[in-house]
Amino acid sequence: MRVLIVDDDYLVRKGFIAMTPWSKYGLELAGEAANGREALEVLQTTKIDLLITDLAMPVMSGIDLMREVRRKYPAISIVVLTFHQDFEWIQEALRLGALDYITKIELEDDKLDEVLQRILGRIREQASPAVPSVDAGETGRLEKLRLLGERWAKPEAILIDSVYQNLLKETSESNASGPELETLFRQAAGQWEKVFNRHIPLPVGLTAGGSWAEWTAWLGRVRTEMQAGGPAADYSQEVQASIWSAAGIVRQELQEDLSLPETARRVNMSRSYFSKCFRDIVGVTFQDYVRRVRVEYAKTLLKETTRMIGWVASQSGYPNEKYFCRVFRDVTGMLPSEYRRKEKRLGPGPE
Repeated sequence: MRVLIVDDDYLVRKGFIAMTPWSKYGLELAGEAANGREALEVLQTTKIDLLITDLAMPVMSGIDLMREVRRKYPAISIVVLTFHQDFEWIQEALRLGALDYITKIELEDDKLDEVLQRILGRIREQASPAVPSVDAGETGRLEKLRLLGERWAKPEAILIDSVYQNLLKETSESNASGPELETLFRQAAGQWEKVFNRHIPLPVGLTAGGSWAEWTAWLGRVRTEMQAGGPAADYSQEVQASIWSAAGIVRQELQEDLSLPETARRVNMSRSYFSKCFRDIVGVTFQDYVRRVRVEYAKTLLKETTRMIGWVASQSGYPNEKYFCRVFRDVTGMLPSEYRRKEKRLGPGPE
């Protein structure tokens, strides 16, 4: 199976290429490109079976590339590369027919085997290499399933009994296939991990995406973990869901001006009560949480890209580079440039 890698970040692209055991899985690197336009030029002259593409790129984005590939080369399987924050882009990529997505934090030696096995499993699940024709009824069903997935990804889905039971009923009645259930709940778990800041392992040993019984058993275990004791247990399910929704707002909108009063208003709570609840349920103050989330995202960008520090600062919600550097040093004990030199692990860039 011939593979094309598309990513505008040289170090990420070269590092991924160097670390991946292509031949072990019957894969052959057939080309690489720095943006969608370059990728289309490669596709004109080179037979490609699997396209692995970044989403956010200059000249032509991964989404635009996918649209062209779907139109011109429908037999090509597509997997997207993305930072963990790009949830809306991931949704759009899946709507366009992406088999799967790889978060760039998975690009490590100990995770690549699992990633490749997952991707090849998805490819084998395809009944045909060509994109099947989809009638209006099927399109409507897939759209309902997508919306169902978005509702599962919210904190209240796992915290509030009535919401959870309704979603169980609707998902059971959707007659989703095993692979569809796996996609839905893997995306939901990814969102829960970001919001609750804890690892949520997926069930192991699934066959053909897993049965509904296997997924409901897993959901029950996740709920038990999420509802375990501590100060949060003193608050109602609705208050807990509101606070974790606020945490989700921070993670999804970290580039915006995140103030406590405005965030409290958005989750329908008073400023003072919100402040107390947030500290008790999340474990830190709202301001400390915002700072922690922004710095963690900045650390990811510093490790996975070669962009200037000012760009990293802006992407992390700090338009003032000098202030960003001071906050970063307060949290990590080093400047962003020092952290990048210490943590860079993908090898040298172009000479």
